[in-house]
Parts: sequence; structure tokens; C-alpha cells
Amino acid sequence: MENSFKINSQYKLRCKKILEISPQIRYVGITNKFGRTIAGQLRIGIIPFLKPEDMKNELFVHSMIYNIRRNYENAVGETQFIMIASSNVDIVSFHIKDFIYYITLEKNVDKNEIYPLIEKAQSVAKSD
Repeated sequence: MENSFKINSQYKLRCKKILEISPQIRYVGITNKFGRTIAGQLRIGIIPFLKPEDMKNELFVHSMIYNIRRNYENAVGETQFIMIASSNVDIVSFHIKDFIYYITLEKNVDKNEIYPLIEKAQSVAKSD
């Protein structure tokens, strides 16, 4: 039980560190390969677009995308990240080890800042 708490605290800290990369990051979540939330952090003052049950389903969908894409990575190469641009928010997700990192961004993020932001978030995700 104590080890599980320590692991969850470690991932919660990673979420906070990723939030610190840019004020344009709204939310950071980490899930396992089944879409179960390991840790998540919403920026203070942000109102979520999705209800908790809808968010749970959204994270499950992202985990399934990565699970399915593994079948094609030998042919097309490893998935670096997935980005979804919607009218209210941009979503970036990437896979590090056995976890999926799910990040929402404000729509007004300069598109030239997105790749460096992703690289910084991946660097934090890989840190031990």
C-alpha cells in the first residue's frame, strides 16, 4: 500500500512539473495502458470541459489508440505523439514506458510553441 502511494505521488509530481512548463497547459493526466488514471492535475482556476465520467471515457479512448497503433509501429515507426485540435482545446498525448500522458492546451497556444512544449513534457515524463 505504501509503495502504491509513493508511485502515485511520483506521478502526481510529474503532472505538476509538466503544468509548470507553460501557463497554456490546462490539464495533465497519466493513465495506464487500460486508460485507468494514475495521476492528474488541473491548473488552478481552470474549469474542465468534460464531466468526470466523460473524461474517464476520453482517457480510455486514448489508451486504446496507443494499444491499436502498436500493431502498425513495425511498419510506420513508433508513435511520437498524437495531437487533436478541437474548437475549444488542443489535446496532446504521448506514450512513455507503460503510461500515456494526456495534456490539454489552451487554443491560443502559438503553433510554433507546441513541438518544444511536447519535447519538454516528454523529457519530464522520462525523468526518474
